[in-house]
Amino acid sequence: MNYINMLSKLGMGSAHPGGFEATLRLFRNESLPAGSRILEVGCGTGRTACYLAEQGYSVTAVDLNDQMLAKARTRSSAMGVEVDFTKADVCSLPFDAGQFDIVLAESVTVFTDAAASLSEYCRVLSPGGALYDRELLLDKPMPADSLQELQTFFGIPRLMLREEWHQHLMASGFSAEQTLEYNHFTEQLKQEQTRHLDTFELRDEGALLDLGLWETVFQHDRMILNNTDYLASALFKAVK
Repeated sequence: MNYINMLSKLGMGSAHPGGFEATLRLFRNESLPAGSRILEVGCGTGRTACYLAEQGYSVTAVDLNDQMLAKARTRSSAMGVEVDFTKADVCSLPFDAGQFDIVLAESVTVFTDAAASLSEYCRVLSPGGALYDRELLLDKPMPADSLQELQTFFGIPRLMLREEWHQHLMASGFSAEQTLEYNHFTEQLKQEQTRHLDTFELRDEGALLDLGLWETVFQHDRMILNNTDYLASALFKAVK
């Protein structure tokens, strides 16, 4: 079982570094203008998209995983909010140029061809629009064997240093980029990951009895623990 299938079966809504606490902190620190047209890429089970819709924003959300999207639609129905959920590849978004004021990504771009996905985010943003992108990255170079093992497990094409993210963002058409947060994998980050109970989380029936799933969970934890000294997460803001 691969990492994404594990998340889908567990119905996890905030698997990115820092969890939903990091999401809420972003919205506390960055005031999103009322009436903003928001696109969430790689929305998963829709936790962030539905939260934003609950706050009154016009939200479109895309993902490639059918099971994730089904759970996202169930969540929006249960919460009584409207989100336009669409199946789409973030490297080829089915939207007109300049259609959104904000693009939001939470541990998504790292799983893609970053040059292609970042260029698409920039294309669909209106002039002056902002990308907020929280991603796993290298804090310092990692031994080649460990790096390859980690990239293969997570399905990451290339784990990059902060400077490489900056270069990709600027090469994708953005006029400015800044790192709003830079976090190491501390005990505090682990605690934040589980701070907010997801009352709309939908696990697959029998998921907790799936030995293959638990093997993937344990391998995930081992990968992070063994490479803590080399990993970090960052929240990037890029303006078109």
